[in-house]
Amino acid sequence: MKPETKKPLLIGQLAKSAGVKADTVRFYERSGLLPRPSRSEAGYRVYDDAAAQRLRFVKKAQSLGFSLDEVRRILSLQGQGSTTCRSVLAIAEATLAETEIKLRDLQKFRDSLAANVRRWRKLPARRKCPSEFCDLIESSGQTP
Repeated sequence: MKPETKKPLLIGQLAKSAGVKADTVRFYERSGLLPRPSRSEAGYRVYDDAAAQRLRFVKKAQSLGFSLDEVRRILSLQGQGSTTCRSVLAIAEATLAETEIKLRDLQKFRDSLAANVRRWRKLPARRKCPSEFCDLIESSGQTP
């Protein structure tokens, strides 16, 4: 008895199974993240299970914070065993370090904004012509 093969997927079916739009699948193809699919006699894109697995991998990697360039780099290492894992770990460590810096910067921004909001709440309401700049922002003393 032959092993059962999965039915090929059209682009809409593939996209739906991964929770993306068909345009995303086309973009990933153009970007080299997904291989070019075969075509039906009518010219429709036809995807196999490997394409579906790869699409799910790309989405999972993105959800973990990897950029599409990083995902492309990881995919190019596919089949290189521990080299791939070491590269993924190095990329993840770099992304984590960048994220921690961004978080610190965001916390500083949050603290500054919260301090200004508290200070602004204590100020008496002043009204100016709508075409003028806001007193609150001008009085913040912060420069970019």
